[in-house]
Amino acid sequence: MSSQWADGPYALISTDPFSRDPSHAAYYVATQMALAHNGIIRGLNSIYIQATHLPRNDLATIQDFLTYCQCWCESMHHHHEAEEHDFFPNIERITGVEGLMERNVEQHRAFTPGFDRFQEYARTCQPKDYDGQTIKNLVDDFAEPLTRHLYEEIDTLRALDSYDSQRIREAYQHFEKGLRSADMYRSAPLVFGTADRSFEGGMHDFPPVPFFVPYVVHYLFARRYSGAWRFNPCTFWRDRRELAFTTESAVA
Repeated sequence: MSSQWADGPYALISTDPFSRDPSHAAYYVATQMALAHNGIIRGLNSIYIQATHLPRNDLATIQDFLTYCQCWCESMHHHHEAEEHDFFPNIERITGVEGLMERNVEQHRAFTPGFDRFQEYARTCQPKDYDGQTIKNLVDDFAEPLTRHLYEEIDTLRALDSYDSQRIREAYQHFEKGLRSADMYRSAPLVFGTADRSFEGGMHDFPPVPFFVPYVVHYLFARRYSGAWRFNPCTFWRDRRELAFTTESAVA
């Protein structure tokens, strides 16, 4: 495996300090959320690393990459919208602490302006006008507040261990169910293609699904935007693979 992979430049979140502790659902929820956040980070790293290495005159590849960026944005937006509209309010009802999750909402607002500019570029850029350095500059504008939020939210969830364990677990399960309302043709191949089952020695099964689901993703959901998924850092079976574009090529 090349030294340049999707575990950088933005660092992944370690679950080792808490994922092995079964004493409270807060640790399970923090683990699952950390793994989901790591998928977001791997997708962002894949975009950042590959942006300036696309073949300049291959407009189809560039369009596929822009589609990949769009899908990443849509998936992240859906994740955070579900948190704000469902998960966070449920947590505050369970704990009885109004405003407990407000800092996390404020952190969403902190990265939104830069994220919106990146999403608009991915949606409106014509392949002939594509500039890989612009992609990297746009990512630089929001990645620091985004990743800080992704890291710190896990600490917030771990700290829920003084509240009702079963209700915390149920709130997370309800949140997970809501995530399934996303467009599976644009989200499922991304979620599975950014999940690394070897992470932390292979101790996690994430996403936790029956064995046949990766086949459904591969043979059904991935077909519509098949060119986009070459930019994933993992297969749909969640195995690491080399990034498709990491060598220098003539892209403006």
